[in-house]
Amino acid sequence: MINPTQVETESLEEQNKKLLKIQHALEKKVSQLKDFAGIITHDVRGPAHNISKMLEMYENTDDPELKKASMDYLKKISNDLTNNLNELIQILQIHLEKDIPASDCVFEDVINSASLQLQDIIQQKNAVITMDLAVTNILYPKVYLQSILYNLLSNSLKYTKPNIPPAIHISTYENEGNSYLSVSDNGLGIDLNKFGHLLFKFQKSFHSGYDSKGIGLYLIKNQIEEQGGSINCTSEPQIGTKFTVRF
Repeated sequence: MINPTQVETESLEEQNKKLLKIQHALEKKVSQLKDFAGIITHDVRGPAHNISKMLEMYENTDDPELKKASMDYLKKISNDLTNNLNELIQILQIHLEKDIPASDCVFEDVINSASLQLQDIIQQKNAVITMDLAVTNILYPKVYLQSILYNLLSNSLKYTKPNIPPAIHISTYENEGNSYLSVSDNGLGIDLNKFGHLLFKFQKSFHSGYDSKGIGLYLIKNQIEEQGGSINCTSEPQIGTKFTVRF
């Protein structure tokens, strides 16, 4: 004989499971929306600044060659920024009903795109960027990979020692079935004994006198962990910093 109380209890348990599943799905969507808001407000600042600088250069010179070079650069960075924003818009239109789609990303293409957006500071500081890409492609949400590389490169270019050109090395490799990305530099470094527990916290910065909102590392850590990966850092003050992403 079926016990009505038992049936009612089982029914409540099933309902609770469904509610928890819905709650987790909603929490994931809210997290994704926050990520996209962060990407738009944070990652667009650099390209927008570069466009402003190029326009200023274009307006303040009478040299035809410099004007042409400025306009060519403006076209490239404008097209790149437009493409990135279009991808964000497309994903925003569908992500409320689906997970963020992964696509076949070519590391070199994404690195070149990020470098183009940061071209102004690369030239200003005579930065040298080298690559060793043992893993050439990865199936990953492109908008996240763009954000990860842009933010890591931006940090390496921003926190540099006076009169020493930044030397940045980007590598990809496989280990025990996982793909890895590392970005290392010869910059100011971070005192991890002092700041390690705050490294990926929201609105935390570790060097005074720099235009930093303390958002980038927090943002990419959430993006990476949402996809099941992790990020860690090794660093020494006045020696440099290395970030390693496990996808």
